[in-house]
Amino acid sequence: MTEQPWTPPDQESRLLAALAHGSIVAQGLGILIGVLIYITQRDKSRYAALQALQAAVYQFVVLVVTIGLWMAWGVLLSVSMIPLMGNANADPSLLFWVSMIGMVVPFLFMIVFGLYGLWAALRAWQGHDFRYVAIGRWLDRVDLPTTQPAQEA
Repeated sequence: MTEQPWTPPDQESRLLAALAHGSIVAQGLGILIGVLIYITQRDKSRYAALQALQAAVYQFVVLVVTIGLWMAWGVLLSVSMIPLMGNANADPSLLFWVSMIGMVVPFLFMIVFGLYGLWAALRAWQGHDFRYVAIGRWLDRVDLPTTQPAQEA
């Protein structure tokens, strides 16, 4: 496959790419937005399609990790409640307080990676060819089914 020279995307492509990245604020719904933009733009705008696909994959990974963090926190909290079940007058253990403070971890993860997605939206709106750290490089190596419109001679 031959590499085509970089041409700046048009305003519509930038807007759709920014929408795909910015939809991370909608949590799981953002994945669908990215996929829909990819499907509708893969034959029209390679820039918008690749940015949308990258955003959808990124949001899927963030969602899965977020769910995993919340589940781990729930298990930790449940285990910390076991000593309190037998004796209602017992003082909470250190594990209970660690689990309560540990609730911050999933929140921080969601905030940091959400801001990274919004940064991607800003860069896409500006017309930059944004790549997420690991996902962007991986998608570059995958042969994606996108086409460019036929050039008139």
